[in-house]
Amino acid sequence: MRARAHIEILVVAITALSLFSCKSAADARFQNAAEAKRDDAAGAEYPMMEADEIALQDGVALDKAKDKKKPDAKKTWKRSTIDAHSAKISIGDRDDLPVRGMQVFTRVDGFRARVLIDFYFVNDRDGQYEGTFKMRLPDGATPYYLAFGQSKVVLHDDLPPDQLFEAPEVARKHDLAPDKILTQRAADMIDPIQARMVPKQQAQRAYKDTVRRAVDPALMEWAGPGVFNARLFPIAPKAVHRVVVGYDMNLTRIGDDLELLLPIPADIPEATVNLDVSEAASKTIDLPLAPTPLRDSGRSYYRVEKASGKVINLRLTQATNHALTGLDTKTGDFFAARIAPEIPVKKQPDTPGDAILLVDKSLSSNPDKFNVWLTLARALLDENRPQIKRFGVILFDIEARAWKKQLVENTPENVEAFIAYANTMSLEGATNIANALDASTDWLANNEGHNTRHLFLLSDGAVTWGESDAWAVSTAFDQENISIFSYNTGMSGSNKRMLEHLTRETGGAVFSVVGEDEIKTAATAHRKSPWLLRSVSGEGIQDVIIAGRPRYVYPGQRLFVTGRGKIADDAKLTFTLEAGATRKEVTVTLEEVIDTPLTRRAYGQIATEQLEEFLGSTRPLAGAYARHFRVVGKTTSLLMLETEEDYKQHNIVPTDDARAVSENLTTILIANALDQLAMKLGDPRAALLDQIETLKTAPGVMLELPPELVGIISSLDKRAFVVPNSNPLAQSASTDGIPASVLSHLATRKLDYDIMSVEAARRSRDLGKIDALRALSSLVEASPGDLVLARDVGYSAIEFGMPEQAYYLFRNVSTRRPDEPETWRSMAASAQAAGQLDLATIYYEIALAGRWDSRFGEFRKILAADYLRMIKNHSAKLDTSLQAWVKKRQPQLQQIFGVSSADVVVTITWNTDGTDVDLHVIEPTGEECYYSHPRTRIGGQLTQDVTQGYGPEMYVLPKAKRGKYTVRAKYFSSDRNRASARTKVHATIIRGYGTPSETVEQRVISLEDNKEMHDLLSFKI
Repeated sequence: MRARAHIEILVVAITALSLFSCKSAADARFQNAAEAKRDDAAGAEYPMMEADEIALQDGVALDKAKDKKKPDAKKTWKRSTIDAHSAKISIGDRDDLPVRGMQVFTRVDGFRARVLIDFYFVNDRDGQYEGTFKMRLPDGATPYYLAFGQSKVVLHDDLPPDQLFEAPEVARKHDLAPDKILTQRAADMIDPIQARMVPKQQAQRAYKDTVRRAVDPALMEWAGPGVFNARLFPIAPKAVHRVVVGYDMNLTRIGDDLELLLPIPADIPEATVNLDVSEAASKTIDLPLAPTPLRDSGRSYYRVEKASGKVINLRLTQATNHALTGLDTKTGDFFAARIAPEIPVKKQPDTPGDAILLVDKSLSSNPDKFNVWLTLARALLDENRPQIKRFGVILFDIEARAWKKQLVENTPENVEAFIAYANTMSLEGATNIANALDASTDWLANNEGHNTRHLFLLSDGAVTWGESDAWAVSTAFDQENISIFSYNTGMSGSNKRMLEHLTRETGGAVFSVVGEDEIKTAATAHRKSPWLLRSVSGEGIQDVIIAGRPRYVYPGQRLFVTGRGKIADDAKLTFTLEAGATRKEVTVTLEEVIDTPLTRRAYGQIATEQLEEFLGSTRPLAGAYARHFRVVGKTTSLLMLETEEDYKQHNIVPTDDARAVSENLTTILIANALDQLAMKLGDPRAALLDQIETLKTAPGVMLELPPELVGIISSLDKRAFVVPNSNPLAQSASTDGIPASVLSHLATRKLDYDIMSVEAARRSRDLGKIDALRALSSLVEASPGDLVLARDVGYSAIEFGMPEQAYYLFRNVSTRRPDEPETWRSMAASAQAAGQLDLATIYYEIALAGRWDSRFGEFRKILAADYLRMIKNHSAKLDTSLQAWVKKRQPQLQQIFGVSSADVVVTITWNTDGTDVDLHVIEPTGEECYYSHPRTRIGGQLTQDVTQGYGPEMYVLPKAKRGKYTVRAKYFSSDRNRASARTKVHATIIRGYGTPSETVEQRVISLEDNKEMHDLLSFKI
């Protein structure tokens, strides 16, 4: 445990989904927006504000003077509806199926809500497809249900609401329990199927296998904060289909009120929203868009029709300090509460010091959240001027760029200069928090005699680039006596687990700032001394856990507390606190207790998230918790197969998860894990060894490394397992020189691959490779769960000569798709190119030892060629234990590859599954070596034709004839279940393989049409 000190850092990261502006922070940026709109009328609509407007909602300016419904009510940030609940079904890179209708059922009990949405979409084409259903969820929402099937509604041009939606009297009785949902829809759907909770790796493997057999699977996976992708198959032609998705979430606390926002996308023609709201625990229920509710048995029932383009804003006024309780018939009673204990206030000494601001300028900041965080940054500097004497700024996306090389005095003039500079930045690129923290360490280490440094983390924590493991990030940021503070805005897209982890591990805290009214209080909250949280207790309860597992609590900090046991009205929770030799007990009375079925999953969500933190030590029980409480996350996905036999075929059988939950308390499991893993959490060597252990039984892998090699890996220095952050700076990070149409497109955050690829090519030509990669990384930021895109951008990073940037993209793919050997080969190559040769050796060994699916062709032969080349060129640079190992390995690799040297070796791989790309080499004789002619007269040899993605394929010519060689790639066929598909091919051409004169060239090309042929390059020998 680090000692607590008067040390803070200001890290401003913007990746929430909100729209807010204040005049002083926003004028420059919205002037840029106005110019972009005027200059390029053909571009996407860029939102603009006048000086007296404070927000945009659904692209419509909301004038503060006109928003007079409740002049005294505290307001949250006006949140964008661009993303939340927006839904599409992609059947290719450019093709989507239209959503025709959306019906929402919502149950609200105190601070907790359950939302069930029926999406109706139409395949009006003649073909059958596989689709990816993408929906962004509100902040903190976690899905618990997925069903899919064809609707009995007959396809025609007009689908009126009375054919799609339930009547009001039926909707009021709708049961949102998982075991009741499909029963209520059986009469309206053709053979509907609902998904089961299945271990993540088994789920994705079973899905892919089932798609190849052309039957009916679906899969929902966690893709990042608030992003859950569901792959669906088959989408029948000329039919209406129905996707049913359910999730739970907490309402936002605003002063004494609770708020629930349900944005309905404007592009859905028909939408109806039904709400069932408990009248307990609040004085009134305010729902402006709904007519007078029907009231019955302490509940109010609302219905909003023709809801497209509207934001359903439910406000529970003067909500009491309440709790939820509920019975799970298999595992017992549970409770949950969100409370702010009245913690004694002790101000810290006002010692002057320094502050660092890390400002996130990534795509997800564009353009709305940037102004929210700049407003809070200004308040932090203004309200703490006596304590913060100097400050520095680093603005970051995939790069970390200092505003000034030196810290500057915290004067109003310097604050204004920083804000003005920040508003010149182009807001794009992916988010690399680890790089930003690493860039701050020099300033933190050298405070030039000042006694205090300040660290505030204003971030949604949504990492999409670089190191994403929370333990690895916090361990690498090893600054003694530095506490990170963070702020919860209540906006969508937040990775609260990352924020809570970073603040907990450094002795900081997460404070609430859900609206403008809370800025001043939040800006000074860190100046109150924290208390060490020893325990939480209450009569009749046990296994009490708190979201984020905070070590310290601060006055005003709100906590989400849950546990086992039944509580009643006026129940009391007692918090035992310590500060030095002082010990205090703070008691909170829960005035109202609501009995609700939503309680069990509130507990299950927090318990599962915490158990998923601890490598393999808690993984089996984390999976049991996830399955029982239906929590989609790091261990478990929702999988839908057609028959019980299909599940058995993939060894997916029922397990007694309820018993595992009953017999294993979360608090004890976590305490044991912390004891066992005290020195391993954040250790990259331990993380890789844990991954190797899981690969032993992973579907489609069946890995078994030699014990001797495992021993060598265990003995290597921890630094051997880390590909260090590199921070190449783009030549330009401002909006100057970026076409107005591109600026407008970035502001939509709904990026088009072709537009960004053209812009990347322009920057590569005019500015440099890092400028190009920054543009391409915006695609990853916009679609964090798209693994095809991750491979695509990874190949570009390699081509640009930045393998350390590519490495983490491939590693992210490997954790989600460990059964795809080409990813392990790509990680080995990236680590090798980045200079981490020991790590590359380990990845080569994993790829060599795995028992991969036969569809990957002669993978081991091609891998052996790569591995041999590294050994011949770099073995002397390996750790001595690995030098001995590869020396013994070399003869075996030589036998697998078959040749020791070759004049020409060409290898291709590609980024899309279910795709057939063919390698062609035209030799000087005119003879063409390709899949149907794999042997040539002069000795050219082609490996087995791979027809189902991702390759690899390799051409080897031991002795080359003089003359011209042309290397080509042909896009023979794409995934038959996709209407359109783009494939990125990465080619490596080696001349003089295995000789001192060896040369290497790399090319990356896009293939877009079946039967398309591309020339990669020509060369002469």
